[in-house]
Amino acid sequence: GATRVRLVAAAVAALALAQADVDETQFRYARALNAPAGAPVRFEPDARMYGHARVDFPDLRILDADGEQVPWRPEPKPAAVPSQAVPLVARGRRDGVVTVVLDRGPVRPVIDRIELEVPDRVFVGEAVVQGSNTGAEGSYARLSTTPIYSVRGAVAARSTTALFPATDFRYLLVQARGVSAITGASVSRDPERQPLEPIEARVRRRDEERATVVRLDLGFANVPVDSLRVRTSTPRFVRRMTTEGSNDGRRFTLLGSGEIARFPGVDLSTVPVDARHRFLRMTIRNGDDEPLAALAVTAEAKPRRLLLAGGHRPPFRLLYGGATVPAPAYDFAQLPSAATGFERARAGTLGSERANQLFEAPADTRTFFERYDRLIEGALVLAVFVVAAGGLLALRHRTEARD
Repeated sequence: GATRVRLVAAAVAALALAQADVDETQFRYARALNAPAGAPVRFEPDARMYGHARVDFPDLRILDADGEQVPWRPEPKPAAVPSQAVPLVARGRRDGVVTVVLDRGPVRPVIDRIELEVPDRVFVGEAVVQGSNTGAEGSYARLSTTPIYSVRGAVAARSTTALFPATDFRYLLVQARGVSAITGASVSRDPERQPLEPIEARVRRRDEERATVVRLDLGFANVPVDSLRVRTSTPRFVRRMTTEGSNDGRRFTLLGSGEIARFPGVDLSTVPVDARHRFLRMTIRNGDDEPLAALAVTAEAKPRRLLLAGGHRPPFRLLYGGATVPAPAYDFAQLPSAATGFERARAGTLGSERANQLFEAPADTRTFFERYDRLIEGALVLAVFVVAAGGLLALRHRTEARD
């Protein structure tokens, strides 16, 4: 019966504790992490993990298929690759598109950007980057499309850097529009400037007098966000805006203010933020202009992957949501980046989150007054009103008696 089930559950918990030195009764949530065998594993925490674990995951424990604890750490950043000139082995121009092919040679580091040499002083265009290891026709994989521009006047700006996901392709094919030529190129890698990825959110827009308010709900508290990207079909605009964040949806904290703008040669549509909130709010000041048409605001964040130590057998099991669990201390977290094997890590896939059936809520050690402080405060306020009302009533009776 029920007693037998409890005994079995207790035996399972005791076995898990003996094998992994992890008391599973302290964690509210559990989920699987599926990954290939034979290499270190990395994965990206999702919104549920950010919302249900403590900030920076001090309450996260990971067990392997044998019940052994798996050390983990934030994935190290790769070494920066300084800018290196790369020869152009082919050039062409057709229908307004300039095409060049870069050959990085047989030995090449991982890179994530190309700095193009464009002779034009003023231009607005885009660069499409593709990669291949053989250079054969039909072997190129599309990597990215990046705006490139050079404008002068009230706002002067120039950008000829094409960004793409980190790659070690030998051959890079660049097709650029809006320029007369590409005369050279350099490649590099900057681990501090990682490509941003969109975050799923529910978005609501409200037009007020002379302002538009866009509110994003990321679903869970403490979700990190690094930028808000604004999209609109309005071709030309310059608007002041503010950004705010909140975890409860009621009390908002100012995150920043500035301008969003678009006009020929300029597109200031990405707003940097430093947020760890569930709710984000952008207020755009329209002045006497119409609200921005077809407005869409997207939250974006750089990857924040976690890395598991190699030598453990998948599938893995994640435990988190322990309010009093101390942070772990692993040798793995102290290793130099090169000693972690992160460059050959394989991607893991998170399973669905579920409540941990072994979880036991910690005993409430607060005093009676700490647990019911609001109730006591309310009772005291009510008592004050009762006493005051009684005094007023007694005073009224004495006044009437004199009359």
